[in-house]
Amino acid sequence: MWSYWINILDAIWQSAVIFFLAYFAYQDVHYMDVSSFGFSIATSMIITSLIHVLLQTSRVDLSMISSIAFSLLVFLGFTLIFDVTCVNCIAGESPYQVSYQTLRQGRFWFTTILTIVTAMFPRFAVKCVYNSVRNPLM
Repeated sequence: MWSYWINILDAIWQSAVIFFLAYFAYQDVHYMDVSSFGFSIATSMIITSLIHVLLQTSRVDLSMISSIAFSLLVFLGFTLIFDVTCVNCIAGESPYQVSYQTLRQGRFWFTTILTIVTAMFPRFAVKCVYNSVRNPLM
C-alpha cells in the first residue's frame, strides 16, 4: 500500500518539476512558442521516463540498454522527421522546424538537464538508501 502512494507522490513531483522548471525557464524568452515549449517538455518527460525505467530494473544488461536507446532514437527520429515533413499538418501554428530550432538553444539543453536531475533526484536518493540499508549489493 505504501509503495502506491510513494509512486503517486513521485509522479506528482516529477510532473511538477518538468512543467514548472520549463515554464519559469522560458517565461520571458521571445523565441519560445507553444510548440517549442511542448517539445522541451516532451523531451524531458521521455528522458525522465527512460531513466526511471533504468532505476526500477533489477538487472541492467545489453538488451535493456538497447531498448532504452531504441526508444529514445524512435522519439527523436519521429520528431525530427515530422518537423521536416509537416508544414501545414496541424491547424494553427505550423510545427515546421520546431525541434531543429529548439535543439540549437543553450537554454533548452540547460533546462532539460536541470529538469531531469531535479525530477529524478528523490527517486535516485531513495533507491540508493534502500539498496544500502535493506538490500545491500554484495
